[in-house]
Amino acid sequence: MRALALLPLVLLLLSPPADAETRRFALLVGNNAGTGELPPLRFAEADAGKVARVLVEVGNVEEDDVFLLQGRSLAEIERAIALAGDRIAEVQRRPDARALLLFYFSGHSDGEALELGPEKLAFGRLKSLLASAGAEVRLTIIDACKSGAAIAAKGGKPAPGFTIRLVDELATRGEAILASSAADEVALESREVKGSYFTHHLVSGLRGAADASGDGQVTLAEAYRHAYERTRAATAATLAGAQHPVYDFRLSGQGELVLASLSRQSARLELPGGFERGLVFDLARDQVVAELPAGSAPRIALAPGAYGVTAFREGQAFGGRFQISEGALRSVDWSELSPVNPPKVARKGPSARTEAAVEEAADERPALGALLGAGAGVAERLGLMGALRLELELARPSGLLIAVAGAHGRAPGFSETALAARVGWALRLELGAFTLFLGLEAGPAYVGQAVDRGWTNSTLGLQIGPRAGARARLSERLELAVEGELMVGLIGVNSALSARPLPAGFAGLRMRL
Repeated sequence: MRALALLPLVLLLLSPPADAETRRFALLVGNNAGTGELPPLRFAEADAGKVARVLVEVGNVEEDDVFLLQGRSLAEIERAIALAGDRIAEVQRRPDARALLLFYFSGHSDGEALELGPEKLAFGRLKSLLASAGAEVRLTIIDACKSGAAIAAKGGKPAPGFTIRLVDELATRGEAILASSAADEVALESREVKGSYFTHHLVSGLRGAADASGDGQVTLAEAYRHAYERTRAATAATLAGAQHPVYDFRLSGQGELVLASLSRQSARLELPGGFERGLVFDLARDQVVAELPAGSAPRIALAPGAYGVTAFREGQAFGGRFQISEGALRSVDWSELSPVNPPKVARKGPSARTEAAVEEAADERPALGALLGAGAGVAERLGLMGALRLELELARPSGLLIAVAGAHGRAPGFSETALAARVGWALRLELGAFTLFLGLEAGPAYVGQAVDRGWTNSTLGLQIGPRAGARARLSERLELAVEGELMVGLIGVNSALSARPLPAGFAGLRMRL
């Protein structure tokens, strides 16, 4: 039942008590850059923007009371907290009014401080700054590696599963800290959802994915359970292991546990029944705004606009685009969705530079391939020669590759050996687990010929020509490849340049490094 501790505080964010006005202020900080010890994050600043939007749209926070700082300095953040404090003081001049301050951070952390580019904001200093703003209730959410260190000394622990009453304590005064990862854990982000797992699932829950009762209200119990369980499940299979949000609190009081009112947004989007997982994209911002797992509420609240939907069923992804107008409920039918190639999942900011290299998306790592095959030689009487090809692909989905190929063949009384080094470029089309490619390669080549009676001949030349093929993904890193090429060998024969067609085919395995 310790998880109940977090619920009362956040409830105050969106459910004011009957006998007093509660005004909510949100200070949202995102910084992709750290102090330089770690590679920059991709989505921390965008995550702060997502939280700002959902608080305004369904969270009872007025737009003028949102302070959004993306990629800003420590001095600017301190000034924003001071400005929020001035506004809070104005609110508190009324005897029947009070204030709640929500601080959110997404970015790098070393376990002792938040990293703001070359600057750091120590956890202790952050707490003092927020306390100086004077709000009766302060909620701090930190989405960063080792962010649990901010509360570890005060006994914060991974939040277990729990059962919650519909009504529980509501904090009238106090503070709470919610961190996306334990003190010794990395926080993860996904290229698929273009954001951190934790923030993504929290925002999704507030938009309606956590509305298990279907009453148009997201209780805090529903939202927290959704964010915790989905973050843990989504990260369980990663190399870093499952991510466990943690919390600490110092609260008192009582009230209702309503976190978000979906009626604040008049536009609705409803996914078709039977989906295993659904992603909703804001096309104008190129952002994933919500994820709906199987069994969740199929309807979410959105601002009017253009959205993309990707719904998964029986392992296949189906997608479509939809315009949602003011006051409309747009129900999507399976007949409106077409098969698509789903985006791939990657991981977030690691705790060391070496981990960052490991956590690069599989489809962006270099790949090394070893293939066996057969092909024609320069001498026609050889027939097919055995061939070996080693290739290093440097970039995807399209880009540079280098390769070394060798072939050897024998006929009665005669043998031929060929070696070639090539550089090429390929265009690729990915279709689920399969990849088709078409490319062009060129490079120097050596051909040596010998007869059993001792005569030998060797020459240098050039090979150039197209290559094409298909690959099937066997695992995250391993592929089965079938490739063909039609090289033209330009070699010197009797003091003249001769062009010889050299078709060949290969099959083998390729592995992401």
